[in-house]
Amino acid sequence: MVGRLKTISALVLSLFLPTTLYAETSFLDHRGKVITFKAPPERVVTIVRSAPIIYRAIDEKADNIVGMNKDSLVRYFTSGIYAEMLPEMAKINASAAKDGFVPNVEAILAEKPDVVIQWTHDAKIIEPLERVGLTVVGWQCCTEQDRLDYLTITGYMTGRNDRAQAILKAQSDTLKALSDKVAKLNTAALPSVLHIDKVADQIQVIANGSQDLSLSGVTNPAADKTGEWWRTVDFEQLLVWNPEIIIIPAYADLKPQDIFDNPVLASLKAVKQKRVYKQPVFARTPDAPEIFLTSEWLAAIAHGAEFAPEFKKQIAATYRLIYGAELTDAQMKAILESESNGPASRYVELFG
Repeated sequence: MVGRLKTISALVLSLFLPTTLYAETSFLDHRGKVITFKAPPERVVTIVRSAPIIYRAIDEKADNIVGMNKDSLVRYFTSGIYAEMLPEMAKINASAAKDGFVPNVEAILAEKPDVVIQWTHDAKIIEPLERVGLTVVGWQCCTEQDRLDYLTITGYMTGRNDRAQAILKAQSDTLKALSDKVAKLNTAALPSVLHIDKVADQIQVIANGSQDLSLSGVTNPAADKTGEWWRTVDFEQLLVWNPEIIIIPAYADLKPQDIFDNPVLASLKAVKQKRVYKQPVFARTPDAPEIFLTSEWLAAIAHGAEFAPEFKKQIAATYRLIYGAELTDAQMKAILESESNGPASRYVELFG
């Protein structure tokens, strides 16, 4: 799996350029379209929700981001760790998209952008932008390689290949070290992990998410060949799977105590053993540059602290590298969801 973690995406055609120089650069976006810039764009509009986070991380400033999706503002920059670390992001115009990713062309044109970052999954959300003469860089979703490409492509857009490669190296070094440890595990005895994000009359699980769980040395009993991200199942199906560990996604409203207090779920192995955990904040968006920390975190949950040694120091170093942030103790606890995970087995022992 680690072989897929390429330092420089094969999509990119441009020359590697140092920070102090920027010649004309060309690269392929995820449509296979050649995009050319004579200089780094000075006015960037992002419709992809996570793109403002990524662009800010690579460019080390928000000065050139002039518009974003309203969902980006609401999800990431009105409260929480990004709002605290990057308060300047909340000041950016958030009228670039109306419903989901449908572009608000009139509002975007008013910003006079040099480029718009948009998803590629539907030509109808790109065509109106290109029809009025705007340059669009298309991002596709949602494989692990796609996420790496977001960083690489942004490096070429900003002229900050040095930054993109430094962050990619931090990811690849971490996952290579983790892979070496996971490779020594007994593949016939890997624990089963089920991601549950809604519990009601039926239960919603993540069946085929973009996170490669094999990097953490665990299996996913809900995975199938449909490619559908979510599945809705009944309690009988949960009993059949009977996962050893339950993970609550970072974006979900649930907490481990909600699962522990639910009498319907009491007979599940994960519940009996108190192995239900809320994902840390660094998993809040699967496209964030720090998402690789999730693989280490889950490996430690499943196999022990040696799979994420000195994890708090690593989190601090990662946020310093990516965002230039010096995390406080309170922010570290918030990122790790320490309070929510207090009742979960060995969480305090693992992460404090």
